[in-house]
Amino acid sequence: MLRELFFAFAWFFAALTFAISIGVPNGYGIGTSLLFLSSASLLYLKPRWSDLDEDDKRLVYAFLAFGLSMFAFIYIDDFRVRDLDRPSRFILVIPVMLLLLQSKNHKVWLWYGVVIGAILAFALACYEREVLGYGRAKGGEHPIMFGDTGMMLGMLSFVASTFFLTHKRYVWLTLSLLGALCGIGASVLSASRGGWVALPLIGIFLFWQCRFLVNKKTWVVTAITSVSLLVAVVLISQTGVKQRINETIENVIKYDNGINKESSIGLRFEMWKAAFYMFEDSPVLGAGKHSSVVEKNRFLEEGLINPAALKYGHAHNEYINALGYRGIVGLAFLLIVYLVPLRLFLKKMNQYKDNWNIKSYAMAGALVPMCYMDFGLSQVMFAHNIGVMMYAFPIVYFWAAVRWAEKEELAKSTAF
Repeated sequence: MLRELFFAFAWFFAALTFAISIGVPNGYGIGTSLLFLSSASLLYLKPRWSDLDEDDKRLVYAFLAFGLSMFAFIYIDDFRVRDLDRPSRFILVIPVMLLLLQSKNHKVWLWYGVVIGAILAFALACYEREVLGYGRAKGGEHPIMFGDTGMMLGMLSFVASTFFLTHKRYVWLTLSLLGALCGIGASVLSASRGGWVALPLIGIFLFWQCRFLVNKKTWVVTAITSVSLLVAVVLISQTGVKQRINETIENVIKYDNGINKESSIGLRFEMWKAAFYMFEDSPVLGAGKHSSVVEKNRFLEEGLINPAALKYGHAHNEYINALGYRGIVGLAFLLIVYLVPLRLFLKKMNQYKDNWNIKSYAMAGALVPMCYMDFGLSQVMFAHNIGVMMYAFPIVYFWAAVRWAEKEELAKSTAF
């Protein structure tokens, strides 16, 4: 009895990660911390490495490779202990994965957490914009991190709707669709443009995967409704979307003409230039975050970049930042931590393409690296605590859920 209760708490903490991730300041760290502390029980459970299948091990290897590679780069780059904190999460999440692979049942709670998290995020965004008068909703985080996480929660809520639809749980189906709108709404109110790019790209992927779930008439109504909502969001001035789009276009044009290099877009271009200059000087291992200060000052003296770009600690692009600070080797490890989990989840989606009890969890898992690969175009997500935590832990959660769903299907097939 106590063992089952403990396992239930493990899944509750996982669901809590989503539920209060950005709706509560630093909420993402509460469930993850409790779950990591719970993983100490592995000393009693004593899982065996041989019990893991090859795909489990590939995910472990990918996280270990990225975490240890970051440790190596930190050692090379004027070693500072505090820099070990964020990459260490990719290693510390491994015992959490092993714990959840031991913890039966309750994986459905992940969907509840996702939906609640998206709705809470939107409620907080509305409060900050309408009551507190903030120009951008941020929920105690950087507005970009808040908006991008909200967008991911919204998309995960849409995937939750596929699970509830196939299980004919219509109340939660309605709530999950509301959660999808709320997550997107939180992103809109954060005025974080980078996350908006993910909506059409990943949205097409989601609709394609779900095309056979409902009839054509429903899809037509859904498409018309979605387009109408999108147009409304753009046209309503209070959302700030149209203004942000116009601002982006204007900034790009002005930068191209050699003026206004200190706009948000102009500074990004300047930071990207600096990162590429560093990559040219150190293409294999990069210039290093701390060691690059000398090089950046040289670029400034030579008039290659705008002085305002030097106050930022990263290049506001995950890929370019990796190239500048860690070179080709660093970029390769970044792609590993993106593509290995993505490939594993897509493999499960293809293997169980008509079994939504498994496919829904696999699709949610695939969305996490897909979202981050998009968000990384305009932000260095792994430079923030929330960025690391809301990547590594959700991947582990959904992977454990997929593996348990597989075991359930196997048990059903052998029962007959």
